[in-house]
Amino acid sequence: MKNPLRITTAFLGIYSGLIAIQHGIFEILQGNTAPDGLMFNAIGPPCQAEMVWHACFPAMTLIPNLLVTGIATVVIGATLMFWSLFFLHRSYAGWIPGILSILLLFIGGGFVPVFIGMTAAIASRGLERSSSQPRLAFLTVLWPWPLVLMAFWLPGSWLLGHFFGAAMLSASGLLFFVFDLGLPVLAAIASFGRAKHG
Repeated sequence: MKNPLRITTAFLGIYSGLIAIQHGIFEILQGNTAPDGLMFNAIGPPCQAEMVWHACFPAMTLIPNLLVTGIATVVIGATLMFWSLFFLHRSYAGWIPGILSILLLFIGGGFVPVFIGMTAAIASRGLERSSSQPRLAFLTVLWPWPLVLMAFWLPGSWLLGHFFGAAMLSASGLLFFVFDLGLPVLAAIASFGRAKHG
């Protein structure tokens, strides 16, 4: 898998699955209980959303049981990771991460995994369009650094949140925009251009 776009789409799918699995584990830890409603926090009490940088992992679910929600989220998240690692490069295979991401939205996988998973699904369409001219080609020089930053952020955010909780909380909006929204899109654009220009 030497194609930068393939590497990026696989990475984003795996990353999305990992975050979804985190949601699922926290939901499982809440046990055989009902969520507060359609919208709930994957991390239960004593977590207070307004007091922590991750806002207690907000999510939504149509399943009226947190244990079942968590198990379903872990299974779908793992499936997304598996598919992204082994099958995303195949023709039209990019639709599957998109479908799995939407499914995660409705079973407790959170909101960030949906965005990143859909980004992977959309970016994978570029694998079938080898003749198209990439836009924003100047961003190719940034690849693979968005992926590197994301890889460090996934565990690093918890460490920073533990030791610098107040600072992380005050910057949570900016961090969300940069790491959860900006870097996945930037990685996809940069890798698409790099794949075209070698």
